[in-house]
Amino acid sequence: MIDEAFVEEQARVGLEPAGTAALDAKTAALLQLGASVATGSSEVCLEWGTTRALAAGATEDEIADMLLTIAPVTGLNRIVCAAPYVATALGYDIAAALEDPDAGPAVS
Repeated sequence: MIDEAFVEEQARVGLEPAGTAALDAKTAALLQLGASVATGSSEVCLEWGTTRALAAGATEDEIADMLLTIAPVTGLNRIVCAAPYVATALGYDIAAALEDPDAGPAVS
């Protein structure tokens, strides 16, 4: 769990975009998630970033499109490593999907 208030108050690191009038909250959240994927952030950061993007109004399809869009720049390995944590944050049951790949995405 990330305590946003602690990060902002104690560490003096603002988590909201600093005066980016040209970007809406959803776009900023998708960019932040993309940066987290590109830099190889931890599981909890990827799940948190995905949750923030959803809260800002991003759809599951938009998150998936963002991953596909950054893949040529970040390398497919970063996407593959991040995908399970993003999927978990989206509510997909990866274990169930691996057991029965023909069943489609399983949402828990």
